[in-house]
Amino acid sequence: MDTSTTSTKHRIAHAALDLFSRKGFTETSIREIAMAVGINVSSLYNHFESKAAMLDHLLHDYKKFACSIQPSNEFWTHLKPGAGPEDVVSCLTIYFPVEKEAYYLKMVSMLFQEQCRNNAIKEFMVENHILWQEKFISDLLNHLIEIGALRPDTDVDFWAKTHTNLTYSYMGRYAIGAGETQPQYKGKRFMQMITTMYHTIFTLHGSNSAPISS
Repeated sequence: MDTSTTSTKHRIAHAALDLFSRKGFTETSIREIAMAVGINVSSLYNHFESKAAMLDHLLHDYKKFACSIQPSNEFWTHLKPGAGPEDVVSCLTIYFPVEKEAYYLKMVSMLFQEQCRNNAIKEFMVENHILWQEKFISDLLNHLIEIGALRPDTDVDFWAKTHTNLTYSYMGRYAIGAGETQPQYKGKRFMQMITTMYHTIFTLHGSNSAPISS
């Protein structure tokens, strides 16, 4: 592979992300991206056929990044019947690479700006954030029910959506600068909220708790 070609493509993608996150996808022109990289427009088209192709590239790379830090089902298969909130939360911990902070902030800013007006981004958010996470948490809660840590009457759908909504809201706060952006992203407050939520789940639906009367 020609490393110079790869480097140029990387610089184009980097410039596109920077502009998309600050100005928006629609408002950013191909010419602006080329100028930011220091190449002419015709050279840019040797690497990407359109802005849409750049966006697809960015979403593909972000999905790979997200998959690399997201927990998997293997994280909680070791949970035993006596598992409690802290055991569950330990399976959900994301080890966020500090050097990716600026990249993450730009991606989240772009996604939240464009999710209501760009179909590709809307579909990406629905499939790879909302529905993926709801299924993951539903599978986790169903596993806790199967091993007897939670009662069968636990409202799995409600808690899966609650968890996902917390994550979605926190990402939005981060995108507009109301999250933990200083000095480094660690997600401490977010994990406190998640921990409180699982304590509530076990208080209401734990195997030793009294069933909730309807």
